[in-house]
Amino acid sequence: MATSPQDIAAFQELQESLGAGAPEVVVVVPSLTLHSDELRKIPGAGHFEQRLLFTLQLLRTPGLHLHYVTSDRLPPAVVDYALGLVPALAGTDARDRLHLHDCGDDSPAPLTAKLLDRPDLLERLAAAVTDPATARLVVFTSTPLERELALRLGTPVQACDPDLAALGTKSGGRVLLRSAGVPVLDGVEGVSTEADLVRALAELKRRSPGLEKAVVKLNESFAGAGNAVFSYAGAPDDDPESWIARRLPVALTAPGDTWEGFRDKFTTMGGVVEAFLAGRSVRSPSAQLEIEPDGRVVVLSTHDQVLGGPCGQTFTGCAFPAQRAYRLRVQELGLRGGRALAAAGVRGHLSIDFVVDEDAPEGVYALEVNLRMGGATAPFLFTHGLLDGEYDTATGEYRTRDGAPRCYVTSDRVHDDAFRALIQADLVATAERRGLAYDPATALGCFFYALGALPEYGRLGVVAIGADPHDAQRRYDELVNALRQAATATRDPVATG
Repeated sequence: MATSPQDIAAFQELQESLGAGAPEVVVVVPSLTLHSDELRKIPGAGHFEQRLLFTLQLLRTPGLHLHYVTSDRLPPAVVDYALGLVPALAGTDARDRLHLHDCGDDSPAPLTAKLLDRPDLLERLAAAVTDPATARLVVFTSTPLERELALRLGTPVQACDPDLAALGTKSGGRVLLRSAGVPVLDGVEGVSTEADLVRALAELKRRSPGLEKAVVKLNESFAGAGNAVFSYAGAPDDDPESWIARRLPVALTAPGDTWEGFRDKFTTMGGVVEAFLAGRSVRSPSAQLEIEPDGRVVVLSTHDQVLGGPCGQTFTGCAFPAQRAYRLRVQELGLRGGRALAAAGVRGHLSIDFVVDEDAPEGVYALEVNLRMGGATAPFLFTHGLLDGEYDTATGEYRTRDGAPRCYVTSDRVHDDAFRALIQADLVATAERRGLAYDPATALGCFFYALGALPEYGRLGVVAIGADPHDAQRRYDELVNALRQAATATRDPVATG
């Protein structure tokens, strides 16, 4: 792996070419670069590679060639649908400038690792790169594997330097945000052993006697899968350590996780213990940012995350924009954190997650920094490509070219086992028949993405664009219900006929 001082110096030199010229060649490697054990816990993990198909919008640039790499071959219908979400491509040579590559390997291993083991494919991709100043490597996340890939291709990566990854851990993110003046919840960083965990939980309880719960987070986790919740119900006022020690393990958020496995990972990578914000209406907003090669910080969006799972800690979707009562505060604090990250050398896509009690919207607290593209990146950039408008930083709204506001509700985890009876054409036909499909004339309606997991897992992504939040939610609910009816009819036409 490219970790020698010479390799690191070569990578940094390569990164200096970012922004030197307009991209002419873009290589997209949407690798979910996690440990294989973690990938096995994500049903259909390989299909997450379709999230970055929003990059097909880059084909609107005349002459630009886009190389999209996946573990297994992308279904042609999925590619055609994604191309259809890009306005003004019809009748152009865009299809000829899109080059699809696959490793022919759907095993639960990071795509980047698979690609590095394919010298033939690497050679073809490297041959497409004639000048690093006009080439880009676009990735979901940046690790030493992506750094090695960038060096092998001679292409700068449009993402964070892996050497700065500590800023995106739960401990590192809290420390940076707090030092930048961004409020964070009470917590303890740098926790690594079970004894540390007991002490940290007891310390939080002493500082806030009324605290009901705490969240335990692995330093390196994905979509809330590395979180656990500890309840203080019944905790005594004296000697809380002994009481806490007897009540471990904590409640885990990821299906299939065990306390022993979680504890082992906690010991290996460390983590944080954080106060759980209690309230009647607690929201989890997030700010999406992009740090340009010159260090300029751009707010892409704010949104409210939709969380699910056993402990309500797992990301399942989001609603754009975040609610009016606190969205500008989230934007302000996101910018503050983003500028601190930019000063530390971070570049590329990232997000900062927050928590707020809707009944006290002035209290917005940062939770963590994600130095990667997140679950909200794809729906926003797909929508941005369709609407071709702009995010209004004065209001925190998205506006079409004629100034009309637009909102959306989305999830790439719309799931029903019955959906496996549907094919992509059924989805499109159902949306059109119900008058719910996206209409360019009104800039309203629904579209699909992340469709590869449909046949095997009955899961897909939906974005519902509305004129206001209630309109977007209505369209989303109506489409999901319509799909369930269509799936039932397909599976049992006699009973439903």
